[in-house]
Amino acid sequence: MGPAADIALATGAISGINEVLFAPLAGNGVHFNWRIIPATGILAFLLEGLSKLNPQLALGVSVAALLTAIFGSFGHAGSPVSNAAKALGYAK
Repeated sequence: MGPAADIALATGAISGINEVLFAPLAGNGVHFNWRIIPATGILAFLLEGLSKLNPQLALGVSVAALLTAIFGSFGHAGSPVSNAAKALGYAK
């Protein structure tokens, strides 16, 4: 497994941890979206295939997905950065 697929798996792990851990600590309820698990697997599989064709493009797509997952607000949980800041007391 190449670095693009590894980053894709990290993206899914961050999204799952955000919904299970950071969102409840920030005051939001627990709303785990089970679709994160198969979506992460499919993304890693597709990026592994893309890395065989063009490794730089696959790495760029996976890093873009990681940054979007860290700073973007999807679903009921909000972004991991804002939830972690609320949980640690840096934001209201």
